[in-house]
Amino acid sequence: MANVKLMPKLGMTMTAGKVVRWLKKEGEKVEAGEPLLEIETDKVTMEEEAGYTGTLLKILVREGEEVPINQPIAIIGGEGEDIEEILKTLKVSEGVEEEKKEEKIKVKIEEKPEEVKREEISKPRATPAARKIAREHGIDLSEVIGSGAHGRIHRKDVEEYIRKRTEIVPSQVTVEQKVEKKEEIPSYRVIPFTGMRKIIAEKMQKSINTAPHFYVTMEVKMREILKLRETLNSKLKEDEAKISLNTLLMKAAGIAIKDYPIFNSYVEEGQIILRNEINIGLAVALDEGLIVPVIREVDKKGLKEIAGEEKELIQKAREGKLTPDEYTGGSFTISNLGMFDVVRFTAIINPPEVAILAVGKVREIPVVEEGQIEIEPIMEMTLSSDHRVIDGALAAKFLRRIKEILEDPLQFML
Repeated sequence: MANVKLMPKLGMTMTAGKVVRWLKKEGEKVEAGEPLLEIETDKVTMEEEAGYTGTLLKILVREGEEVPINQPIAIIGGEGEDIEEILKTLKVSEGVEEEKKEEKIKVKIEEKPEEVKREEISKPRATPAARKIAREHGIDLSEVIGSGAHGRIHRKDVEEYIRKRTEIVPSQVTVEQKVEKKEEIPSYRVIPFTGMRKIIAEKMQKSINTAPHFYVTMEVKMREILKLRETLNSKLKEDEAKISLNTLLMKAAGIAIKDYPIFNSYVEEGQIILRNEINIGLAVALDEGLIVPVIREVDKKGLKEIAGEEKELIQKAREGKLTPDEYTGGSFTISNLGMFDVVRFTAIINPPEVAILAVGKVREIPVVEEGQIEIEPIMEMTLSSDHRVIDGALAAKFLRRIKEILEDPLQFML
């Protein structure tokens, strides 16, 4: 019996998918666990398995077409099996190549009304000289205002009319030409909200409208943590992932969240839900937008393990190969723009989370210590929090805890 393959839901936010490429042709054999097509979701492009063993009898959605989840995209069954009844039931067209015919709209053309006969009107009063010059220039004397007695039109009235018309007409033509010229060269172009950009727009709009944001910023002395990073990386093998600043930030955030578990929560139906796992998301910039791969149970992992997962997930994100499990389920996000020479910035909370940490570049600046000026590597951190769940003092304590860990990295060992 033939089976209908539906557009799968590959992520929590996915509402539709675009068929990028069919990996099998109609009439070819397929296995249940074999890749059948590539689907572009709101975040990534993924291979989707056939789900059934048999023959690909019909492709219902052409490459490049986007359809909602649970929409039929293919029919798989026995070789030569009759699928006419299935096609009728699904109300789909008889092949992917057949374009949808445009509905013809009958337009009723009204008969042209009979020309209305102009009523006889009396001729304007004008001097013979005025009539002569009007005939020579094709002027309707009814449009000329006479200056003589009882509105009688003189030669000078016609000449004045000609002069004014000559001044007006070229100006009108020039304006029309300018308008036509502007219409030929559009002053803008339209970029539709689609795919990843559309989802980002929707999520950020929802976040800023739903969660009342507030922000706290602190400076962190980075000398000790940078020394630790250099020492640890010197101990790693050539083929092992290096420990990055983001690795250290994720671990520090994981430790701080254990001390302040409210930052590992989300709001749902008027309740605050505390998560059991501490899953840290790291914002990764792509050409088409932003994606946040998630490292799970950061608090239970060592720096080396976190660094390895971080490297793998970032690479998969840039190649568009993340699975839904790898970019969903985060409980706290870190966004680092330091590599772009950004000193400080505020980030919008990644819903449904209740906070996000924005970090800038590490820069050497003069710092006064016990009356002495010293040059210190300083990094600024800004915490955005959801005021429905978190108050200012609590946000300050949480951020200070991250600061303490980074300035005294031996706390990673505790």
